[in-house]
Amino acid sequence: MQPAEHFARLKRLLDLERAAEREENARELERMPISAREALGKTAARLVLDGVEYGAGGYPLLVLSRSISGEELTPFHGMSTGDSVRASLPPGGETASVDGVLERIDEARAWVAVEGRLPETLPEGRWRVDLLGSDATYRRMTRALEDAAAAKGSRASELREVLLGNVRAEWGTPEPPTFFNPALNEFQKEAVLSALSAKDVAVIHGPPGTGKTTVLVEIIRQAAARGERVLATAPSNIAVDNMLEKLLPPEGRESLRVTRLGHPARTLEALRRGNLRVQVLEDAQYPQVQEMDGWRERLGKRLARSGRGALEGPERREAQTEIRRLWKDARALETSISRRLVQSAQVVLATHGGISSNLVRGRFDLVVLDEASQATEPLSWIALLKGERAVFAGDPMQLPPTLHSKEAAEGGLASTLLERLQTSLPEGLRSLLRVQYRMHEEIMRFPSERFYGGKLIADDSVKAHLASELPGVAATGLTSVPFAFVDTSGTGYEESFDELLQSRANEGEAGLAVRLARELLDAGLPPRDVAILSPYTAQVKRLKAALREPGLEIGTVDGFQGREKEATIVSLVRSNEKGEVGFLADIRRMNVAITRARRLLIVIGDGATLAHHPFYRAFLERVEKAGAHRSAWEWA
Repeated sequence: MQPAEHFARLKRLLDLERAAEREENARELERMPISAREALGKTAARLVLDGVEYGAGGYPLLVLSRSISGEELTPFHGMSTGDSVRASLPPGGETASVDGVLERIDEARAWVAVEGRLPETLPEGRWRVDLLGSDATYRRMTRALEDAAAAKGSRASELREVLLGNVRAEWGTPEPPTFFNPALNEFQKEAVLSALSAKDVAVIHGPPGTGKTTVLVEIIRQAAARGERVLATAPSNIAVDNMLEKLLPPEGRESLRVTRLGHPARTLEALRRGNLRVQVLEDAQYPQVQEMDGWRERLGKRLARSGRGALEGPERREAQTEIRRLWKDARALETSISRRLVQSAQVVLATHGGISSNLVRGRFDLVVLDEASQATEPLSWIALLKGERAVFAGDPMQLPPTLHSKEAAEGGLASTLLERLQTSLPEGLRSLLRVQYRMHEEIMRFPSERFYGGKLIADDSVKAHLASELPGVAATGLTSVPFAFVDTSGTGYEESFDELLQSRANEGEAGLAVRLARELLDAGLPPRDVAILSPYTAQVKRLKAALREPGLEIGTVDGFQGREKEATIVSLVRSNEKGEVGFLADIRRMNVAITRARRLLIVIGDGATLAHHPFYRAFLERVEKAGAHRSAWEWA
């Protein structure tokens, strides 16, 4: 594979993808009425400013809310903690809008961590919050592709040739380590040893529930114990936080020096002491920054005075010069503190798109890429160019990267480095984790057979666990079984198409899902242990309108990848005479849907429609063998 040609092709595909995303965003912002954007969850309007608070890292927080009495949807139903947003101010203020990050949200209230400073006076009136796209990650991907293509006579160029399949990856025989986690199973230990032996790259295939993050943390700790610096990265904040949670030492106890890049609002609250911004505020040098900022603000207030005591002439010019100097010096010292903390950390964590070349300088001995099956190749190169060797971990049998351009996806942008390495690397550098610690054996059986060659093994701790065994949960017809397919054939529960959302819904299925959820809650399952999922956004919207139970999560299958619940209810929606299953035909989505449940999986669908597709026909055969077939008429 010729590097110049390969990276030029990736650059063309990346440009197509960015253009498609911009077009989609522009179409929504410019042509869609606010009501339509609200329905999509891209906008929350008619908000009231409840006040300003201050969060981790010293960022000001706008607290915005709206009454939801009698409304079909909560105002922030499509937004999540960590999303980039723009808060538009009512007319009459100093500025039209401020950009920030959602620090946290609940049903009717959001805390927006503002990037920069707020105006002195905030006007009264109705506010609006819009989800934003960002060019920063695309610029970093473009630069990474250019640098990877141009690399010559360096470790980056050597690693590139291995990753493109032009040079065979090498491995050695490391000294058998003393495992930090003695509870690792034999397959996990093999994966750790494979990664430690790799001189260039290793791949860890981690099916659902097999402890992929646990293995990566062991690899990171082993590398750090060797005196190596590690960059641990993933495309999503939640995946980065999962690693951070397992790497952070307990409060007050010294262990690894760990630093997490990114806005504190994108880090789970319990983990924010690992965030770089919080660590900067606690640094011994930071009071100097505060002193300079304080003096600058006092000078600014003196400049704002009029009448008696106002600064004029040379004094005014001198104060303006001093304000500029103080700002520059304070920010320079702040950056210097940040760089020192990053440079001294044994482990630096960040999303791929959050790896700032301004802070992350030099090279790392090891780069760990989690969720590698969800990162496009250009995104992965941002991290790869920082390291001497790499470990990829993920599961190509789950959902691929989310793309906006069909042309770019079909042209190869949807194909990840992990997928290519799984076929090109020598066997000794590829590991499959086989023991899973999440699902009841019956829930695991079908995905194991269809996606993993029947190789998955349910650990004894989970292989027979049921919802009825949880404290306070009664044994019922649902809680006493691990798996049920509720067949809606013959009920008249037909799908519909939502023109606004360009998605499908099924009102009958939504009502049935709510009744089933109520039955589980009545049996004693806590709402936090239950999720209702659907592949379709329009169905999720309908479900959220029909059931508002604090703690119970309702979302798309795609948005729940990497998550788990004790019990999940999956609404497949499709029900039509033609037997069309639409994008359910991407069977990886069904793999994700099935494998979110620990003790109880309930799938709702029209068996007559689903049976037209070979994958779902096999699924229905497994349902019959398991004695898990139920009719929707039981809940009519």
